[in-house]
Amino acid sequence: MITDIFRKLILKKRDKFIFKGYKNGMVDFNKIEENTGLYIHIPFCKSICPYCPYNKVVYEKEKVEKYKNALLNELNFYKKHLKNKNISSIYIGGGTPTLLIDEIKEVLDFIKKEFNFNGDVGIEVYPTEVTEELLNKIQLADITLISLGIQTFNDDKLNFLGRRYKKAEATNALEKIIKFNFKCVDVDIMTNIPGQTIDDIENDLRKVYSYNIHQLSIYPLIIFPMTSMDRIIKEKKLSRFSEFGEKKILNLIENVSKEYGYERSSIWTYGKAENNRYTSVTRESFIGIGAGASSLFSNYFYLNTFNVDEYIKCNSIESPTPPINLVNTMTSREKMIFWIFWRCYDGIIDKDRFYELFNKDMEKEFKLLFTILKTLRMCTKKGNKIFLTRFGQFAYHYVEKQYSIYYLNYLWHESMKSPWIERLEL
Repeated sequence: MITDIFRKLILKKRDKFIFKGYKNGMVDFNKIEENTGLYIHIPFCKSICPYCPYNKVVYEKEKVEKYKNALLNELNFYKKHLKNKNISSIYIGGGTPTLLIDEIKEVLDFIKKEFNFNGDVGIEVYPTEVTEELLNKIQLADITLISLGIQTFNDDKLNFLGRRYKKAEATNALEKIIKFNFKCVDVDIMTNIPGQTIDDIENDLRKVYSYNIHQLSIYPLIIFPMTSMDRIIKEKKLSRFSEFGEKKILNLIENVSKEYGYERSSIWTYGKAENNRYTSVTRESFIGIGAGASSLFSNYFYLNTFNVDEYIKCNSIESPTPPINLVNTMTSREKMIFWIFWRCYDGIIDKDRFYELFNKDMEKEFKLLFTILKTLRMCTKKGNKIFLTRFGQFAYHYVEKQYSIYYLNYLWHESMKSPWIERLEL
């Protein structure tokens, strides 16, 4: 309901968002921006966590070489379109990307050789995979940013989440990583796990901050209806914090973070230095490589097929077809609000940057939206920048969860069920 109201009032759009099955000529790849990010998706995991909504499959060694070659072939497809353009960042997610660390190095070497790359490379790491040998390989691949998915230091909650390690192993992994002096060490921590208390969350916070990491990513467990976690919670009638309970959690995070010298850098991240920030979701333009990866540039937002076998088949030498499944071609107004939505995630909306991109006055173009934000004291204005207040950040936190549950859940679930879709309405 909230998304429908938002679409009609703010976007002035009665119809739903339409994704169409990709056909040649549907996307003008020459419109890729001069500066763009690159996302590489590695879908392989040794086991599947019951809460995880991301595109993933159980690791099969015999598919690794084929998948790596498919990544290289997809990059080759983009080579002519990215000529003389700058790749400003690379993020590698999954799945458990480090299961393919040797292959990832080959892919990164290819990018550095064939493209104009100037920026940092970030990768996600699973605690049980962390060894000195792996960390050496990560550094040899010139990966500078690392995100360790701990989720919690509570053994009972780790077991509930389906994580294959205990507190001691998570701690050991973090201590190993810190010794390698990466440009940024980010740690993922999860809140509102069934049965978790405020004290549990504070203990996790103080534990992770005691290591003087560069950044903390801390977010609520979002129950995607398509995951088995949704069924588990309903069948066992497990309780969680209400929305107002989550507001209390956010206040706790804010206060403890300040105590340790960390400032909020986005809705769900806290850091000490802006240039050390680890983020994969706030790029204005990015190209997604891999099964299930998404891309955003100009007025296009599209997703690759989620099916690993179909992805490999599409990227064979014999097949010149890009592995794109669904394409949404945005109107100029949709593009503008999409940009504002992700700037709200950062907590700062720059009017000058908006004008530079769209040649319009942001507050005039979306007068109703900013009137609501100001009237409800969700934002303040300093110069030409609009900052979300604590209440505004809480409101965005709520909206982002609804976006995930009612928008992404359907889009991803349908993409997982069928490798090729003709049309999808959201």
